[in-house]
Order: sequence, then structure tokens, then C-alpha cells
Amino acid sequence: MMRSGIDDHLFAVIMAGGSGTRFWPRSRENRPKQLLNITGSAEGGLLKKTIELIKPIIPVSRIKTVTTLSQADAVRRTVPEISDESIICEPLGKNTAPAIGISTLFVERDDPDAIMVVLPSDHCIEDKKKFHQRIMAGAYQASQGDFLVTIGIPPRGPETGYGYIEADALIDENNMIYAVKSFHEKPDINTARRFINQGNFFWNSGIFIARASTMLREIAEHLPHNYRWLMKIRSSLGKDEEPGVIREAYKEMEAISIDYGVIEKSENVLMVAGDFGWSDVGSWPSAAQYWPMDSDNNAFIGELISLDSSQCIVYSPKKPVALVGVEDLIIVEEDDALLVCKRGRSQDVRKLVEILRSQGRDKIL
Repeated sequence: MMRSGIDDHLFAVIMAGGSGTRFWPRSRENRPKQLLNITGSAEGGLLKKTIELIKPIIPVSRIKTVTTLSQADAVRRTVPEISDESIICEPLGKNTAPAIGISTLFVERDDPDAIMVVLPSDHCIEDKKKFHQRIMAGAYQASQGDFLVTIGIPPRGPETGYGYIEADALIDENNMIYAVKSFHEKPDINTARRFINQGNFFWNSGIFIARASTMLREIAEHLPHNYRWLMKIRSSLGKDEEPGVIREAYKEMEAISIDYGVIEKSENVLMVAGDFGWSDVGSWPSAAQYWPMDSDNNAFIGELISLDSSQCIVYSPKKPVALVGVEDLIIVEEDDALLVCKRGRSQDVRKLVEILRSQGRDKIL
């Protein structure tokens, strides 16, 4: 699996700073979804599961986790195998471009020849062996030039919740590596169907691979304002002024995703087809696909009593829940809050969180 010459330079950067508002009330500001066992996996929370996933090809000593200062202590408690030096703390979340930018500086400091594998912490992989093969193929490709390599997921249907990658020519048939023609934001359903019918569109997984030097060069070209602040951070690393410079930089840097700010504008992007059984864990229905399920397709964690009820999602590990004559509901029970919503409105849970925040309901956020 390993390719001579790159294995000693591989680093992983796991993005673990999100708030997971679509998983409220289970996910809270001091207990975000990436630290929770949302899928019921024996491997534990999503972040720990991602570390276990990447460990066979990248040792723990070269796995960085980027999170916010407010979540850093919870990360340390949840994944004690990650050293303090490997936890990169942002003063506040400003989307993925600043997070990846500052992570690149710490990786580059450890190894100027580093190749970074940037991973979200909220996905599940079925075929781990093939995942490792595809990541190594992408890392090898990234080592051969100034390429940004992304992982595209063969779509299972016209999904409107993901961005899409339009593949161009197949340049490596053995490793399923394509040139990239274009990127597309989350489409409406008719556009998504057209993408699927066209046959050369893939879901954007949010996984990127590049040399650290290449990532910084691309940020310099496409986000020059952020790059100038990153260079100030770089000059401060290891000095007394480092925390203050990072705080100042985060006040000034543009809050923008790496996809929109850099990847979609680059002319040096390649894509590896991620045919390894990928699932995003972004909402209660996506998490519940891994839970126990009864004969009426009710997914549940806890004790469920069901009469003439189907297609419901129930999380209530402390109290039995009885369903009578209902369908397509999400029910999530916590000590201080209870969520009940239609299954088709699961994405709107984050809007509910915004309402609670506007009302000053911080105690249940």
C-alpha cells in the first residue's frame, strides 16, 4: 500500500471545529457532534472513528486535529492519544480556508516536504482497505507536482445536500484518477438529476490531498489577504507573540470555505474516485442508517415500543418511547430538551438552533 518516498512525509489534518447544529439537542456547543457516538459505532465518537480510520497509513504522531479554543479541552478528553502539540486551536471558527491555512503552517513547520491529507471528522467509510488505497494513490499524485487532489464520491442518486465535481479525462485507470473540469455548488433536484444522467459527476467529499507548499501557494494566489495574515502567523510560531498574532489574524481573515476560496478556482485539481462506501454524517437520517432497525423501518437507540408506526428515528437511551400511528418522525430526548420533527425537515434543525440563540437560550445550546 505504501509508496516509497512519501510515507514518511504524510500528515493528516482532521477538521473538528464544527458545531453540529443539525444534531441538536444531542450536539451542543461544548459537546459537538464530532465528539459524540452519533452512529452507535463500537469505535466511539466521529473524531475518534476518523483517527482510527487514518491510523493504518499515517501514524498518530503525524495526525493533526484542528478545532476551536472552546472545544479544545473536550477534544483532549475524547481523544487523549492526540498530543497537545497536535491539536491546532482556532480562536473562533471562520470556515475551512482559515482552518486549513493555519494547519498547513504547523504541518510545514514539522516537515517542509509534508503531504497533507485533509479530512472532515463527520463521515463513515465501509471499505477501509480501498479507502487507504485511494488516499495513497492521491498522495502519490500530489507528490508529483503542484496538484490539489480531491476525492469524489460516485453518486448513489440525485442528492441535493452535496456539492458536485464534474470529472474530465481519466488520466490513471488503475487508480481512478481524473482531471477536473468544474465544481458545482449544492444543486436543486432537477439539476442533480441532470448531473446523475450525464454520468461524469461525483459528490464532493471534502477530502483534499496536497503538498503543504502547494496548499500555501494556492492560498497565496486565490486568497492573498488571508495569505498575508498566515505569513504573519508563520513568523510568530514558537514565539511569545504567537497567540496574540493568531487572535489578530482571525479577526481579519476572510471567513470562506477552502472549496469556494481556493479549490474551485485552481487550475491544478485532480480527483480520485472514492469508490469505498462513503457516507456523510450530516443529519439525523444519515446517522440513523447505522442504528438498529425494527420491521417497520424505525431506527432507534434506546427502548422503542411501536404500534402501527414506521420510518421514525428515535434517540432516547434513558426513557422508553412509545409510538402509536405515526410515521416519518425524528424524536431526540435529552435531559433538558426534546426534539420532535418531521424526518423530511431534518436539515432545518439548525434553523431552530438559530432561533434559540436569538432568544438567548444559551443554557440549552
